[in-house]
Amino acid sequence: MKAALSLIAGAVALAGAASAETTGEGVYVPAANIAAAVATTKDGAATAPVAAGPGTTILAAHRDADGQVEVHMKLNDEIVVQSGRATFLVGGRVEGNKETAPGEWRGGKITGAKAYAMGPGDVLWIPAGAPHQALVPKGGDFRYLAFKFEAKP
Repeated sequence: MKAALSLIAGAVALAGAASAETTGEGVYVPAANIAAAVATTKDGAATAPVAAGPGTTILAAHRDADGQVEVHMKLNDEIVVQSGRATFLVGGRVEGNKETAPGEWRGGKITGAKAYAMGPGDVLWIPAGAPHQALVPKGGDFRYLAFKFEAKP
């Protein structure tokens, strides 16, 4: 129970920091708070917002199973690996996906994509509109930060 309350408190603190007004002093979020916010996965994944300035969204992510195919029509993604290993498929075509929110598509199957083997410290830029999917090896544990930026014409 104490661990669950600590996790909830950490997630609330992390979410609060993510929505905090930025000042000239910045907003600090300790790595331990980020890790605690995504410690437990549900259906193979956990995500939590991380403090960011205007125009940027940062998500801490933890996967222990493959993700769905994703397409963000208006957002670029930049993935920064913290720990573990995964393969990201990027590009190609996707069939069978569904729009889950305006400009956001999930599911289906990706074909003809380029595969990127990712490990700690690696960075991957995914342009808006590009199908992508994280594939985590069976028994794997993959943690990363996803920086989301609005695509500019």
